[in-house]
Amino acid sequence: MGNDGTREPILGEPHAPPNLELISPRPSLFQRFGLSESWRYGSANLLLLLASTSLLVGGWVPWLVLTVAMVLGSFADEVGGDDRATLDHGTCVFCKTNLYLSLPLVCLLAATLIHFAATQSSLTREPFQLIVVLWLSGYLFALVGATVAHELCHRSSRIAKLSAYALLGFTGNASFVTYHLYAHHRQVGTLADAATARRGERLRTFMARTLVQQFVQATRIEVARLRRRGLSPLSWRNRVLLAHIAPLTIIVLAGFFAGARGVFVIVAAGLLGRLFHELINYVQHFGLVRVENHPVKEHHSWDCHRTISNSLHYNLPRHSDHHMSASKDFWRLQAHEQAPMLPYGYQTMAFIALTPPLWRRIMRPLLADWDLNYASDAERDLVCKREWDGIA
Repeated sequence: MGNDGTREPILGEPHAPPNLELISPRPSLFQRFGLSESWRYGSANLLLLLASTSLLVGGWVPWLVLTVAMVLGSFADEVGGDDRATLDHGTCVFCKTNLYLSLPLVCLLAATLIHFAATQSSLTREPFQLIVVLWLSGYLFALVGATVAHELCHRSSRIAKLSAYALLGFTGNASFVTYHLYAHHRQVGTLADAATARRGERLRTFMARTLVQQFVQATRIEVARLRRRGLSPLSWRNRVLLAHIAPLTIIVLAGFFAGARGVFVIVAAGLLGRLFHELINYVQHFGLVRVENHPVKEHHSWDCHRTISNSLHYNLPRHSDHHMSASKDFWRLQAHEQAPMLPYGYQTMAFIALTPPLWRRIMRPLLADWDLNYASDAERDLVCKREWDGIA
């Protein structure tokens, strides 16, 4: 017993959610500046506009926008702190409108990127400028294109699905919708899941495995679906094949307007964007374990409550609630206290993952805590069976 008569916590005792009634709600970063809570979700599209303008202006401006994006998603994210508030209305008109604005804005960025390639006398004359332009474009193809596509692919409307396929075309991820909906959400945390990074798995190994396995799993799922309907795998109804229309169209248009240089920049930025996307995947479920066919729970995803991370990524860092309620609108996702927490924001954790020794040093105690305080008995047994104790 403590001096105040309360029971002291016992080491190894599962975490209990705090008494929220005793905690004074801290105003969010946006409330402190008198901004609407929904406006935060326009920040990624604002970056798209700034990036498109910078590519047209050229010179030092793309460097400035890239610096702003990097600082906003890392240093400012850590300074801004956490926010656990949820928009209290069922329909957010601004949020929905902003989602569908993403596709034309990503198209605008792609158009300015192709214009950049077409108007340069030589792409190799200023290699650092080219690297910055590709980095900025690929970063936003992932941050906005892949993230918004992820949100829209969970919706039932045809327009939402088509928008998702189009957005994913910029990172060449034609298999995402099928894989994500019919494999990842069912297999998360198991060895069968291509997007769950395993303990001890290095980033380069994960990248090679997930890129191949996601496509293979999506193809198998779609072939099985077509065969159940008595259709050929090469049918025009094959959704994985049809999804390739988007990236192929983007490449053809880039070649038409800017020749080989246009094809190069759009493909290079798309590949970078895909790698950025998978880098976030590496972080989201790293090292977590779920027994196959057992229910998906809050503790099977790493959560992050950083204000700017959730603003830029459309609440994707509230990942546990998304896996619990996949069809829930992003602005209604809850910040679960029962989910394991990342110590830093999404972008900061992604940068840390690029430095394996630092990554292992940070994740090792977090995984040990997960084993002790979050995992079920069956999951702890699975960790021991795989000899994953103390591994990150």
